[in-house]
Amino acid sequence: MSATTSPLSDTDLDETPEFELDCLYDDPENPSELTIFPSDCQQSVTEWVTADRSATVSLEELR
Repeated sequence: MSATTSPLSDTDLDETPEFELDCLYDDPENPSELTIFPSDCQQSVTEWVTADRSATVSLEELR
């Protein structure tokens, strides 16, 4: 049986969460993918996130 939790309220979101993350590239010389994952061994809702370089934009382009 899985446990359910209540959605976060506005007051719960007043504090910014902190995460310690690590990352790996598929190829250090010419990376096409970057995978980000938690540094600690505790399970999180998301185990990892992988971004394909062709689908990303630089931070400078967002300004």
